[in-house]
Amino acid sequence: MLITIGRRYGSGGKEIGEKLAQRLDVPCYVADDVGVEEVQTILDWADKGPCVIVGFCADHVLTGRPGLIKVFIHSDMVHRTRRLAKELGVTQEEAEREALSRDRERARVYGVLTKEKWADLAHYDLTVDSGPLGVAGTVELLSQFVALKVMRKRAVGKGEAGCGIRWA
Repeated sequence: MLITIGRRYGSGGKEIGEKLAQRLDVPCYVADDVGVEEVQTILDWADKGPCVIVGFCADHVLTGRPGLIKVFIHSDMVHRTRRLAKELGVTQEEAEREALSRDRERARVYGVLTKEKWADLAHYDLTVDSGPLGVAGTVELLSQFVALKVMRKRAVGKGEAGCGIRWA
């Protein structure tokens, strides 16, 4: 099981990834500044076994890997700026400027490296708005999603359909 977490700046994705990894008892790696040279690092992390990789290109780098679960964490600007203002010790206006700037940069770099659109929801198995759920609620939701994916994979491997029907 490999879980990648892409996220909007200020949505809590890094903290969520770290806490999810703790809950699943797997390592968590953070790939914030991914460039061409870091692609091998992401592949090396994945080769070590089950893990959570937080970073905006890991989903692309690991596409096609068995057991890959791609997640994107987002939140509205109100939740993001509130979180960032507290974390960074800045005003909400400054936090909003920083969030928009970081998101623009992530979109630019992701596009250059992957030739795809960053935050395109079609690229993910699950997208979650962390604002209303908070960190703990989002971790709970993700751990339940992972458990369901693992159970369905096992059921299909045993000749059962994902809906619980056993095939003869």
